[in-house]
Amino acid sequence: MKKRKAFFIIIILFLFSLSFIPLHVLQLMAFREGKIVSLYIVRPDDRFEIKYIHSVENCPVSDFFTVDDKFRMILYETTFSSCNTGLPCTLSGEEVLSMEKGYFRISKMHRIFPELFLWVNDKYDNTLKIGDHSLKLFSLAGNTLLKLSIRKISFLQFVYLKVKYRN
Repeated sequence: MKKRKAFFIIIILFLFSLSFIPLHVLQLMAFREGKIVSLYIVRPDDRFEIKYIHSVENCPVSDFFTVDDKFRMILYETTFSSCNTGLPCTLSGEEVLSMEKGYFRISKMHRIFPELFLWVNDKYDNTLKIGDHSLKLFSLAGNTLLKLSIRKISFLQFVYLKVKYRN
């Protein structure tokens, strides 16, 4: 009986200690529903890409982000094949516009995004590439507004959210 009680106390202490281990996650939330649809653990210098078909120009766009040491999303490069309505047309700071293989590329960017909103639609082919994973965003929540942000949560919260939303 004492061994069983001691084992139970050890398990509770272990689970309690997990609540103090901090993690930073890239959280994808269906904004209107307030539902988390995916979570990815991120660290400084991690990179991810968001690809989509531009809704007006109907051309592919790729935005490249990194996570800085303050756990912010930094847009460092973007590529696109048209330079018309709704696509980048001005440079700031030390940004460089070049043309490579039929695509415009803006590099040396440093645009900070505390959060990012994306209208996801099957016809826009919205895709998130993070690490070795490539994810069609439409498959997460259908046609909706997604909010991407980086949050600090505990390891226990991470496990709970992964189980709750099965993502």
